[in-house]
Order: sequence, then C-alpha cells, then structure tokens
Amino acid sequence: MTFASRLKMVALGALLAFSPGFGAKADVQGVSDDEIVIGTLLDLSGPINFWGIPVKNGMELAVDDINAAGGINGRKLRLVVEDMAYDPKKAVLAAQKLLTSDKIFAMVGSMGTVTSAATMPMVLERGLPHLFPITPAEMFAIPYEKLKFAFFSPYYDDVRTSLKYLIAEKGFSRIGVMYQDDEFGANVLQAVKDQLAETGLEPVSVTSYKRGATDFSSQIARLKADNADLVVLGTVVRETVGAMATAKNLGWHPAFLISQAGYAPVTAELGKDAVEGLYAGAMTPIPYPDTASPEVLAWIDSYKAKFGDAPNVQGVVGYIIIQTAAMGMQNAGRDLTPDTLAAGLEQIKDYRNIFGTAPLSFSDGDHLGSRQTFLAQVQNGRWVALTGFMHY
Repeated sequence: MTFASRLKMVALGALLAFSPGFGAKADVQGVSDDEIVIGTLLDLSGPINFWGIPVKNGMELAVDDINAAGGINGRKLRLVVEDMAYDPKKAVLAAQKLLTSDKIFAMVGSMGTVTSAATMPMVLERGLPHLFPITPAEMFAIPYEKLKFAFFSPYYDDVRTSLKYLIAEKGFSRIGVMYQDDEFGANVLQAVKDQLAETGLEPVSVTSYKRGATDFSSQIARLKADNADLVVLGTVVRETVGAMATAKNLGWHPAFLISQAGYAPVTAELGKDAVEGLYAGAMTPIPYPDTASPEVLAWIDSYKAKFGDAPNVQGVVGYIIIQTAAMGMQNAGRDLTPDTLAAGLEQIKDYRNIFGTAPLSFSDGDHLGSRQTFLAQVQNGRWVALTGFMHY
C-alpha cells in the first residue's frame, strides 16, 4: 500500500470515528455521562395549584428515591419544574425554556389538557419523548406516535364505565349533564351520549359553563326543572363543589357523578356535607393512613418528613409518573435515546405499583397505559372504593 493510500485510510477511519453510530454515538439532548434531565409544566400559582404543588412534591420525592437507589443505569435523574399557572400561553413559553435553555431529554407529567395540548407538538417536533401528561384526555396517546405515551384511562372511558355501572346497578334513567365548555367537557358529554345510546336513552338535560365560572345557579335550575335523577359533571374540584352546593341550597338532591378530574381528597374537604354521596371514576385509591399497606405507610412517612405535610392522591400521581418513566429509562439500558426509551416503556406489561393503580401496559402501537377505572364515592367525608377495576 502506498503512502497516499495509507493516508486516505487514516482519514476515512477518522471520519467514521466521529460519525453517529460508529464508535461514539451522537449526543442526545439532556443525557450526559452522569445525568438525565427531564422537565415538567405544573400549575403552582394558578387555579389548580392545589393539584400542581403536591404533584411537584411527589415528583421530587420520586427523584430523590431513584437517585438514592443508585440512579438509572449509572446516571442521576434531574427534574426541572416550570410554573405555567394553568395558562396555555404561559405553558408555551415555559416549554420553550425547558427545550432550549434547560435542554431536557423528555417532558414528563405536564399538567392539564389545554396546556399540554399547546405544548406537546413543541416537544415532539424536537424528536423528544412526551410522557404521561396529567390529564386523561385520549389525544395524548391517540393517534399513535412513537414518542408520546399516556398514563391515565381517558375521561371518555372513565365516564362511560361509571355511568354504565350506575344505570345497571342503581337504576338511574334520567341523566343530566353539566360540562365545562372546552375539550375536557366535550369528552365527558360525548361519553354520556354514547353510553346512553347503548342503553336506548338520551340525556334529559344538557347545560354548560365557561372555564373559571363560579355561579352555577342557572345550570342547576335547568337540570332540576328537567328532573334529572343523576347529573354527570364535566367539572374539576371547585366547580364540582359549587354545583353540588347550589343544588343543596335549592333543596334538590339528585345523584352526581364526576370523572377523575374531581377525584381528590380536597373535593370532600371543601364540599363537606354538600358532596356526600358524590360518585367518581378513579384509577388510584386515596392513600388514607388507616387503610394503607405497610409499603404505602412508609411512603407517607417519607413524604411527611420531606414536606412537613400529609400526602394526597395528587402527590401519589406525581410520584408514580416519575417512577414509571424511570422504569422505561432503566429498561432502555445505558444507551439512552428517545427511541430506546420508547422501546423500554413498551416492555412494561401489567405493572401494578404499591398504591394499587390500575394495571399499566404499553406495546408497539399502543401507548395508552390503561382503560380501566373503579367507581368511588364520598362517604362520611372520604373517598371509598365501591367496585374493582372495570371497563365499559
């Protein structure tokens, strides 16, 4: 071989050595030799910060536990939290910061349907994973895309499942609906219409309200006039309490059903007697200390020690979302990329966490973790499970 030929071979070898996929892999945003950076968008100062703050706490506790156990394949996990105040415009700006300044590897557990809908395209356009937004809206798993994964049974499935059970077991037949006039409320309304159609019924009364409303007197008066015996509420917490308190003040006492959006201890705490008997679909039992397993009791103690307060289901949600994302990263191995993370999450089959959440499974082609929920009811100021996991 001539000198010129040898020189060409050396040059070719040097070129290949610095090419992606040969020798050293190309850099992956948010992944270094010793750290994985993930980001989230939460409401810490807006109308649903009673969800956002404990979710943040649960997420931070999960990161602590993961790192204390050695991290993920030799890397520590770092979480960057941005407050978007449940405002889509603020969420877009905060997501831009996470993607460009903080250079996150994945968006994990962003909060809210409208805020996550505004920011998910930004994440996916960067070729980064969008994991487990805190909303049961089906759009975060369907249509299928390789890098988007959803954790929660959709509002649509949740409401249909609960409504089917209540019609069959409790004999309700005059179903009214009060829903928030947005995509979340539309999911609830469609679920009611479709489930009633299956049983040969239709809603006897339908009324809506604008997000942020505090006066529900006209809506409740209409539902009462139409003589609904079960009212399905497309509401979160404050609106649930407001609607049921208004009905009580009118001397009207139908049954009420909400989706997962209002299933939280704060609903019973704020509503007191007005929300007694309220039904809800749910994926995770409330961690009450007197009914918790030893594992959950230990987790409650750990949460109290870190934050000085008792945890609620919102804290559980934050914790299990990070733990599940970390499981996918662990399955991906040391060569962590968006594609290997997706494959690692797809290895999760029928997973049950310590809190008793519905079994989670992902596969190539199906990134929705579960369609199962159970029916719960407020009894004596606390949520009580009435059924096992079901699906309509």
